[in-house]
Amino acid sequence: MATLTPIPTIPSAAPGDTMRPALSRQDLFDGIPRRDLDLLDAKLPLVRWPRDAETPAALTRGDHVYLVRQGRIALYDSPADGPEVMTAVVEPGAVYSSLGLASAPKATALEMSAVTPLPVHAIEALITRYPRFGVNLSVALSSRLINLRETVGIVSEMRVEDRLRRRLHQVAEQIGTAAPEGVRIGLDLTHAQWASLIGASREAVTTAFGKLRAAGEVEMDGRSITIPWDAMRAAGEPAAIAS
Repeated sequence: MATLTPIPTIPSAAPGDTMRPALSRQDLFDGIPRRDLDLLDAKLPLVRWPRDAETPAALTRGDHVYLVRQGRIALYDSPADGPEVMTAVVEPGAVYSSLGLASAPKATALEMSAVTPLPVHAIEALITRYPRFGVNLSVALSSRLINLRETVGIVSEMRVEDRLRRRLHQVAEQIGTAAPEGVRIGLDLTHAQWASLIGASREAVTTAFGKLRAAGEVEMDGRSITIPWDAMRAAGEPAAIAS
C-alpha cells in the first residue's frame, strides 16, 4: 500500500502525546484506510483547550475547519440588534468552520477539550487524495447548517419559556442520555450561559426555568437538568436517546 503523502506546513503532534483521541473514531475520516489514518494522525496538531480558558491562537484563524476531538465547544454570534447568542454546542467528532472568513467564530470550551485545526491547503490535499473526505466534510457542514436553522427558529419564539423549552429539547436530542426518570442533559451551564443559548437575560431565564419546573417539564438538581419522559413524549420527541 502506498504511504501517505505528507500534508505541508501542518505542525506535527507533540512528542509523547499518548492521550490523542483516535482519528479512526471521527466520522470526518470515515473511509480512509486505517494505516493511512495512523500516519496522518501523527502529523496533525491537537490543540488542548481547558474549560473557560482563552481561545488558543491556533484556533482563531480564518480559512480553517476545526475538528472537535474531545470535550464540548460553544460557538457564539453577536447580532447587531440583540444580545450575544450561543449558536451551537459542538460535540466530539463534529466540526465548525472559518472557511472564507478572516477569523474563526467566537468560541469557548465548556469542558476540557481538544481540537484539530485543518487549514484550507490541508483540506484540499485530503480531498485530492481521498474524495470520500470531501463528502464527509460536506455532510458535517450540512449538519451544522441544519442545527443553525433550528436555532434561528427557537430564538424567534416570543416567550422566553418557549425558547428555553425548545432549546432544552434540541440539546437533549443532540447530547441527552437516557435515565429512568427521563433524558439527562450533561451540560454544566450557568443560567447566564443558558440565557446566551436563547438570546435572553439571565433573570428571564431563571424565571423561565421556574415556570418549566412548576409545570413538571424539567427537573433540576443544581446544574443537572432532566426532561421527564412525559414531557419528551408531549413534545413529540423520539424515544431513542443515547444511553
